[in-house]
Amino acid sequence: MDKKIIMYVIAGLLMAGLLLLTFFPGTIQAWKDSGKSIEDRCSPEPGYTEKSWIEHMSHHPDIYRECLR
Repeated sequence: MDKKIIMYVIAGLLMAGLLLLTFFPGTIQAWKDSGKSIEDRCSPEPGYTEKSWIEHMSHHPDIYRECLR
């Protein structure tokens, strides 16, 4: 009985994690950017155009506040 409960909890956590990553795909990138210097944070990442990077930053104003001025 206890094993079933543990398995359901693990399955529920995995499903919740997958749903979060599905609905908020830029979360991981924003989390990685939060520890960078201002110069590194404001310059486009590989694979982004200048326009798409500005759009990405606008979705995370708390992290990219200095870049969006």
